[in-house]
Amino acid sequence: MTIRTPNELRVAVYDRFWSVAGGGEAYAGSIAEVLSADHRVDLISHEPVDLASLQERLGLNLARVRVVVVDECEPIERVSRGYDLLINATYRDTSPNGARRGISIVHFPHLPTAHLATWQIRMMGRLASMARRSMGPVEFDAGFHPADVIRWQQVHWTNGRGVLRTTVTPATTRTLRIAVARFLPDGTDRLVRVKVDDVDVASFTVIAARNRRQLLRPQIIEIPISGVRGGRTVEVLSETFLPDDISGNGDRRQLGVPVVWVGFGSGVVAKIFESVSLLAGPRRGLPWLDTYDRIVANSGYGAQWVKRLWNRRCEVLVPAVAQRNGGEKRPIILSVGRFFAPERGHSKKQLEMVQAFARLSPQFPEWELHLVGGCAEQDQTYLESVQRAAEGLPVVFHIGASGEELDALYAEASIYWHATGLGEDLEADPERAEHFGITTVEAMSAGAVPIVMRAGGQLEIVREGIDGFFFTEISSLLARTRQVITDEPLRQRLGAASVERAQVFGREAFARRLRAMVDEVLR
Repeated sequence: MTIRTPNELRVAVYDRFWSVAGGGEAYAGSIAEVLSADHRVDLISHEPVDLASLQERLGLNLARVRVVVVDECEPIERVSRGYDLLINATYRDTSPNGARRGISIVHFPHLPTAHLATWQIRMMGRLASMARRSMGPVEFDAGFHPADVIRWQQVHWTNGRGVLRTTVTPATTRTLRIAVARFLPDGTDRLVRVKVDDVDVASFTVIAARNRRQLLRPQIIEIPISGVRGGRTVEVLSETFLPDDISGNGDRRQLGVPVVWVGFGSGVVAKIFESVSLLAGPRRGLPWLDTYDRIVANSGYGAQWVKRLWNRRCEVLVPAVAQRNGGEKRPIILSVGRFFAPERGHSKKQLEMVQAFARLSPQFPEWELHLVGGCAEQDQTYLESVQRAAEGLPVVFHIGASGEELDALYAEASIYWHATGLGEDLEADPERAEHFGITTVEAMSAGAVPIVMRAGGQLEIVREGIDGFFFTEISSLLARTRQVITDEPLRQRLGAASVERAQVFGREAFARRLRAMVDEVLR
């Protein structure tokens, strides 16, 4: 039996991407490390986490931290119940908080309805009350993935066992209509069973769409529900598949059948929502955000956009950056960041950096470019394109490098490149800039001279001409790099200033600010 001290709290730190061990995970892990000194801290994950490996890769001490693995369809609001504090550090997550108190870490704000036209949003607002009446007393309880939008449907894929909860007045019977879409990617018909309170009541076959009309018209299953005190549980059971096995898109979710609407309504209104369920959601606004006590960004840049996009007050908690040791410098240009395909958003622009280096390399053949970063399955194609562009050049790839390997590269690197945001319209899509720049600070702490994109959080780190340089296009990147390569006294001066500047972002200041913030929230 574990005994809690009077001031000890139960803290949950949620990050959907612990296994990636990138900058976001370093930030969340630092929070867990600091709070675990005084409290019981759990890392909430959807897959097993090798703590020893995570510590080594992120340079953290997580010896007092426990990993809690939950099903990816289990609502975080429910998972976090029983905790004193939930710190949700997952990128773009909209899970409500179920703990006594909550802090939402916003890597960058987004609007869930941003992909919709203004008229669609207005229509949803006008039809919201009608949709609630048509749906009736039924809710998605467990076993459903977060909703996707496919065409005009809001799609709740089951994980093979989707659980609904209904409430019908005792001694009465109503018909529950479950609309299942027919866009099954593998083209295979799917046998589905329905249970009510663990009793089989129906079985049917979802026929995969063979034409456009079938794509637009879902299959309707009608289930009679007799009312009892406490309500009924309805289970939708089926076999599952992995989308990645079919299309190679990297989606490893276990998917059963796509439920697009559930309700007790009938008539014309019900048929409209069954065919066009997007009209019933998502809700306009930021309802999940109201369940948190604090919104926290990792930079002033992020906080500025929280105010502009959400009109919410946001605090800044600059990341705790591990200070790296410098060593004997070699003619190495280093860049550290995940390999993201450009169409997936926050690209680190490795392809553009390789293309730039191809122009630089003939003038300085002794210099090498080293690219370090993880790569998810869905981004393998992009990584391969970067590798093809680097053929014949002194470019070295370090995919999934260990902490020890990364330390050695930081120690030896003379110059650090960071190009996130290059070529983007950052006023229209500000999220494509670097939100802070942990790896920039790490490189500076080891004495590498930063030459980074003039955008986002980088402006809060590097001081032009004092400890590094900015660029806005490839030509200025190459000009500044040539200047630093050919002027050794300049390179040494900037490198020394970089080490001093990096200390501003050390762990002591981070720990003090975090503890004060948690104390304020709990009061």
